[in-house]
Amino acid sequence: MAFFCIHCRSEIDPKFKACPFCGEPITDFLRKYLETPLEGKYQILGRLGVGGMGDVYKALHIHLNALRVIKLMRAQIAGDAGAHERFQREARLATRIQHPNVAALFDFDSLEDGSFYMVWEYIEGINLHELIDERGPLSPRYAARLAVQALHGLDAVHRAGIIHRDVSPENLMIARDEEGEERVKIIDLGIAKSGADDADNKTKTGMFVGKWKYCSPEHLGMLPEGERIDGRADIYSFGIVLYEMLTGVPPFQADTPHAYLVSHSSERPRKLREVNPTVSESPELEALIFRAMEKDRNKRFANAREFARAIEALIPSLGDDAGMSPKAVPVEVTAEATRVSPKPGEPQPEPVDARATTVQTISGKHLAADARTLDRVHPPTDGETTGKRPLAWVLGIAAAAIIAVVVMVMMRRQPPPIPPNPQGIVLGHVGINAFPWAEVKSIRNVVSGQTMPMSAPVVTPAPIDLAPGRYELTFTNPAFANPITKVVEVRAGEEQQITAEFADPLTAKLPQFEEGR
Repeated sequence: MAFFCIHCRSEIDPKFKACPFCGEPITDFLRKYLETPLEGKYQILGRLGVGGMGDVYKALHIHLNALRVIKLMRAQIAGDAGAHERFQREARLATRIQHPNVAALFDFDSLEDGSFYMVWEYIEGINLHELIDERGPLSPRYAARLAVQALHGLDAVHRAGIIHRDVSPENLMIARDEEGEERVKIIDLGIAKSGADDADNKTKTGMFVGKWKYCSPEHLGMLPEGERIDGRADIYSFGIVLYEMLTGVPPFQADTPHAYLVSHSSERPRKLREVNPTVSESPELEALIFRAMEKDRNKRFANAREFARAIEALIPSLGDDAGMSPKAVPVEVTAEATRVSPKPGEPQPEPVDARATTVQTISGKHLAADARTLDRVHPPTDGETTGKRPLAWVLGIAAAAIIAVVVMVMMRRQPPPIPPNPQGIVLGHVGINAFPWAEVKSIRNVVSGQTMPMSAPVVTPAPIDLAPGRYELTFTNPAFANPITKVVEVRAGEEQQITAEFADPLTAKLPQFEEGR
């Protein structure tokens, strides 16, 4: 029977330790279950990621025609009694919780080698960390709506007698339900504990388990003798998450565990507008965040439900304007277009405002603007590939980065004015890029749901003109199993840039060139 790489889909010898075409590891689990459904019902579709204890796969329940996530314990730690106990504990705790804002566990079993696997609900979406990283700070109203859902899920976790202990943006997924409404899902109970468990938040070796950036003083052992950690520790962590949702950065940033310990034990968070002056004024919401982050847990909210109700009461008064990202924008690439020496008699090109090229990838609200026509889609432009002599790997990466920058600059430098289309709509200009490259399979108006017709294939890099509105673009590359979806807001007469990265340009493998070529 033919065996195909789970990543690039190339036909390979299953005896290989890794795919010779893309380097994807070939494990014993894949050799056995990639072509034959696990337990006769779970068809492995792809690898979603690698965790501390094992791999995570996307799978199809072939009888129910439903997507699932399989969390597999790594074979190398199958004989570790502590790992087994932790894996089983996560499954046992998850079965206690049935709530729309908490990921559901569907199955749990063991393999022949003694390792375990869990089958979880598949959540089509992104986590909060990715949302903030791609979009920047969220508006107060949008952040509050997401926070209320997350806190309702956290309340369900606590009502089941469980302390999550790892509340962070990475463990809050954002998906859409059947009606298209955004739904927050809490995931990963890997280090959660029941209230009946030992309250110590450290491993037997004394190492802290969790994320230093979001841990509470109680997580660090700052409790009176005889007291145990309870759900208020998670409330402190979520206060940090909500702070980051509004400002784009967490309240405490440090380089060492000791520095984080000092911050969480004694430092008060700075006001939101001190950290990010572009954040909308929300003094009532800020007060709730600071209450959640009190060092003395008795001064915090008594439970997640109380915190959620307090935020919910403020939503009607909160604004829809989000602040700008406080992260420094690389001056060499985006703050100003690369200057090109003008020809004699030509004026120097005007600097380009980096703010005009902001691409937002997830929306917390529907915009009133609705574009019903796609005036035209430009066919892809042919590029020339220049061969290089053998260079060091680092120089190759630098060359690839320079080429990408030049492409963007050439697409944006001295663009022609965008005229109104026959319907009188002033179009917006969008430069579409991808690494290593991609074809745009569809362009959909987010508000109307209409898919825009394309008269010719669009292959990156390519410019397109669109009527004002919010559009969802789907990128594909045959070398990668999963498409990438991005959302861009097009404004009349303005330029935008949108980029889909199927691979990290800084870590991607470059082709090897032969001597003399």
